[in-house]
Amino acid sequence: MVRAEFQTFLVASVAASSALIGLLFVSVSVAPERVFGPQSEAVRQARAASAFTALANIFFLSLTSLIPGVNAGLVAMITGLVSTMQTLALLRLINEWRAEGALLRSLILFLGSAAIYGGEIYLGLTLWVKPSATGALAGLFEVVLGAYAIGLGRAWELLGAPRSGFITGAIEEITGRLERRPKPKS
Repeated sequence: MVRAEFQTFLVASVAASSALIGLLFVSVSVAPERVFGPQSEAVRQARAASAFTALANIFFLSLTSLIPGVNAGLVAMITGLVSTMQTLALLRLINEWRAEGALLRSLILFLGSAAIYGGEIYLGLTLWVKPSATGALAGLFEVVLGAYAIGLGRAWELLGAPRSGFITGAIEEITGRLERRPKPKS
């Protein structure tokens, strides 16, 4: 069970994640063929799936952690594993990412998501073994904030919003440099 001082955070997190999931559904339902249709871009599919995975992860982790007597560590491990599997499933789109010219950017964002869910699994294991580890619980909720960043960022991109900001600029710089590197001669 989560200590009382974290309950307000969890209640707010449940409300925010459920509202954001609803908005994600509305935005996709306006033109579902653009995201899930036979002619849709793989990058759009990955953005939608990644945003939903992150927000659903937060929702279930936060909601379930409010149940008295439930070990938040076990919940974090389960939600982290499910989210990791859903993120790994995105790798089936790797050939399409390459064809759309979005391979490096997609892989960097994939690795960021995998790191967040890996951290969630690790902290969940720590809390499962020692439920009173307040530092691990605080760390878990910091990871939840990272999942919010992934979910909101991917949803923002899905809407077609311009990519801007420090992290996006850094990703663009890295991918640009890697794409401009001369290819080794065979």
